[in-house]
Amino acid sequence: MPRPGQSRSMERDGLSERIAVGLLLRAFPPELVDSAISSCGRVERRSRLLPARITVYFIVTMCLFPNAGYGRVAALLNEGLASARLVYGPRQVPTTAAISRARSRLGAAPLAALFAEAVRRSRTMPASRTRYRNWTVMTADGTRIALPDSPGNRAQYGVSAERLALREPLGSRAGNAALPHIHVIALAENGTGAIRCAAFERSQARPAGTPAQQLCRVLAQGDLLLADEGVLDCTAPVIARTVGADLLWQVRRSSIRQDTSGLYDGSRLCILDGYPHKVRVIDTSAIDQRGDLAPALLATTILDHRSAPATELAALFQDRWSLRGALATLGPGMPQVLRSRWPEGAEQEIWGHLLVHHAIHTLLYL
Repeated sequence: MPRPGQSRSMERDGLSERIAVGLLLRAFPPELVDSAISSCGRVERRSRLLPARITVYFIVTMCLFPNAGYGRVAALLNEGLASARLVYGPRQVPTTAAISRARSRLGAAPLAALFAEAVRRSRTMPASRTRYRNWTVMTADGTRIALPDSPGNRAQYGVSAERLALREPLGSRAGNAALPHIHVIALAENGTGAIRCAAFERSQARPAGTPAQQLCRVLAQGDLLLADEGVLDCTAPVIARTVGADLLWQVRRSSIRQDTSGLYDGSRLCILDGYPHKVRVIDTSAIDQRGDLAPALLATTILDHRSAPATELAALFQDRWSLRGALATLGPGMPQVLRSRWPEGAEQEIWGHLLVHHAIHTLLYL
């Protein structure tokens, strides 16, 4: 019986599927996969039907064909491995139980490491696509993804009523409303849509900090980060400024603690709750003369209105990248409900989808 949000079967012919698997193998060559596995201390100590390298390829193939069962995914992977002549797969199709054990042994860390290294090595489109004046424009965005209902998923990804009201889950359906959801935040180049990093919101605090803090730490001098309301927490602007990046994010009117002075472009210098430095606040409804902009209240750490006029920043914000749109339009997209009934498996699966997204995006923009 199919899981919620997944179809019962998948068409079994194969040229296009074998080509797709072959492209994944070329996007993530064995030496890159082995390096990621080794960096996480998951190197196999004995020979197995599903060694760590093959398990990584299986997970990425599983995410490329989200509606296929384990057996079909294993068969497609074997055909792709044989055609590519890069690595060798198992001599027999493993059982569902064997695949589940292999996934549990591997965990999520090697796929996260593989994604980070693939992003570091990848080529992107010309810089002009991601530039605004002197800044490289980035966007932070988030979405919620439904998980199977299990005690582990509910304990790890329990979501408050406020968070549920903030964003609709990707591919949401009325029947999925009661399921646990994992909240994913990603950082991408605004012009190219290339995802540079991602983080998950968990019910328990981690040493790495909140997802917003993790994303802001990868920014660099000269980056300009765009973010919707609720994506960043109050510490994110402080972290971004320490690395020399600027922010443009949506705020609530109630967060303005002090309005200090107006500027010639219609923006105002203000102080916000929870942020110790002055910001420029842009009310798009006040500066929009032609009705082209959606109403929003924006704050930016760029205080000089001459270097970044309010109308230009408002237009730039309106064209920001969307994580939900990126995952839904490139490749097969996310299923309505992921497969994994255990928390680390859910994160492992999402990293697999992000690796598929990276591989397809790289092919489109080389």
